[in-house]
Amino acid sequence: MSDWKQSFLESIQQGVVEGVVKALDSQSTTHGGTAPSKIKNDAIKLLRKTNSDTLYPLILQLCGHENPTAQEVGAICLTDFYRSQSSEVNRVLYRLADSDNWEVREWVASACGLVLEKHFHDYFPVMAEWSRDVSENIRRAVVLAMMYAGKSRNPEFIDPFLDILEPLLSDRSRYVRDNLGPFAIGNALIKYYPTQVLKRLDTWVNDEDEQVRWNIAMIFSAAEGAKFAHESQQVFDILSSDERPYVKKAVSKAIKNISKRTTGS
Repeated sequence: MSDWKQSFLESIQQGVVEGVVKALDSQSTTHGGTAPSKIKNDAIKLLRKTNSDTLYPLILQLCGHENPTAQEVGAICLTDFYRSQSSEVNRVLYRLADSDNWEVREWVASACGLVLEKHFHDYFPVMAEWSRDVSENIRRAVVLAMMYAGKSRNPEFIDPFLDILEPLLSDRSRYVRDNLGPFAIGNALIKYYPTQVLKRLDTWVNDEDEQVRWNIAMIFSAAEGAKFAHESQQVFDILSSDERPYVKKAVSKAIKNISKRTTGS
């Protein structure tokens, strides 16, 4: 066993959070400032194997620590306690989802996706509330959580997910929009639930809000979204008739991407 793992385990057993953080921090890179994903995932596995009454308090301390690696590892492990500690888990994930650190926000969005997948009926109302939050970080976390949970391909999920995402199509925040149409839907949900997503596009495209139409066009600028362009001719006809520069630019990008993948050039 590597030295950092040995120190990590000993600190867990002793319930010493600073020792846990020190072990993680010893693996941080100068480039990212945090430990590599492999190290964090190994740490998560070690924590999950721990059978101790002090584990939950220790994970809360990790989430509350100033060290970003500790927060990332803590957030993922915290999801294991959702059934018994839902209120506290919600509060902690909310706080971390609005972190100033972009990498922490990424890991927390993934944690939210885990909770959403495992505790859909309990957590979905939380996501609905977050989707209306004043913070763009929180709204963006909702978008990514649904993308991550959507990978399960659970047919029960998609219609409620699309219901929540629909109002966000008009969200003007760049941080939200860049992760919605071209990423969460275009590279994920349309792949996992093509029939349901394409059906929604037929409805959504009739909304004349230019941000909504931008998001729809940008779905097809993504690798997975481009595969469904031939099934969306009616959507493209409406988008292509929109003369507003913001929409036209998105449509042009989508067409270019579709053409590239069709011709292979």
